[in-house]
Amino acid sequence: MKIEDPRSVNSSPNLRPTPPATPQAARPEIQRPQDGSAQNQPAARVELSSRSREMHQALEAANAAPDVRADKVEAARQRIAQGTYAVNAEVVARGILDTRA
Repeated sequence: MKIEDPRSVNSSPNLRPTPPATPQAARPEIQRPQDGSAQNQPAARVELSSRSREMHQALEAANAAPDVRADKVEAARQRIAQGTYAVNAEVVARGILDTRA
């Protein structure tokens, strides 16, 4: 058995090293103006659709909304203090099962 380095150019008789590229085959360089005028122009232009603007506005509104609804929390506190707050075990159980599925 003969093991050869697969990275070696001479490892296979079918592989031959390619000759170096000639200067004529090289890609011509892009000519850029020397006065710096190209630096003031944007490289690309992007336009957003009206739908994407609406989505962005909705996202901003959601991010601006508070994480906790103080009115709901205060109402629950008052109901607990008064002893009128009741927990529906079935609704809680369904909520737990729905989040696990």
